[in-house]
This record gives sequence, C-alpha cells and structure tokens, in this order.
Amino acid sequence: MIGLVVILPVAFFTGWILKNSVSLYRGRAWPSGWVGLFWLSAALGLTLGVWFCGYAEWESMQFRRLPIPIARFNPATDVWRELEMSSVMRYMVLTLDFFAGLALAMFPITASMSFAEFMDESRRLAAARADQSSPSADDAP
Repeated sequence: MIGLVVILPVAFFTGWILKNSVSLYRGRAWPSGWVGLFWLSAALGLTLGVWFCGYAEWESMQFRRLPIPIARFNPATDVWRELEMSSVMRYMVLTLDFFAGLALAMFPITASMSFAEFMDESRRLAAARADQSSPSADDAP
C-alpha cells in the first residue's frame, strides 16, 4: 500500500506531461522544425522508457530501475535484492517507469511548445492593442 503513495503522484504528473504534449501538438499546425523535434523527443522517450524498465542500474545509488526502484544493491555482498511487492504492484511500477521515461524526454519539447504558444498569444494581443484606433480618431471626419 505504501508503494501507491509514491506511484500515484508520479503517475499523475507523468500523465499530465504526456497529455499536454499531445494536446499542444494537435492544437495547431506547427512548422516542420517543431514537428521534427516533437517526434525526435518521442523516439528518445520510447528508448528511455525501455531503458528505465529493463536495463537501468545505479550501483552508486544502490537502486535498479528508476524512478520507482524494484531492487536494492547490497555493496557488502555484491548482490541485488528484489524489493518485496506484489506482482500487480511490480507491473504498475514497470509501466510507470516506461511512461516516466517517455515523459522525461517529452518535457523539454512540451515546455518549449508552451512557451512558443505563450509568445504567439502575447504578440497577437500586442498587435491587437496597437491596431485599436484612439477615441479621438473616431470623431475625425
């Protein structure tokens, strides 16, 4: 049960990042450079997700698989000891590790796309404000 305290917040944050990535991508017609970066980030994220699920080991941190570890390294015996968790919990952890790797790679492009959207909206509002005629111009013949 204690594992859900860690798994659920990470799962919600990961889902939020991926949802924002997809909605930003689908929200408008992006130039080809943005589209290329988006798909490059997605490919990197898939690779990182697979690495997180199956191959990530940090002896210096004494954990196997991050962000949610499934084994701990004992430097005295040089042995990896699996953490005690049910098979359902283990599958949840591995699924979350995969999507966390994907989200980690997608986060920079999502933040950049959000910033680009903000800048476009700021420019549009500034242009609309500059195009407004002054009240005295309405009175002129």
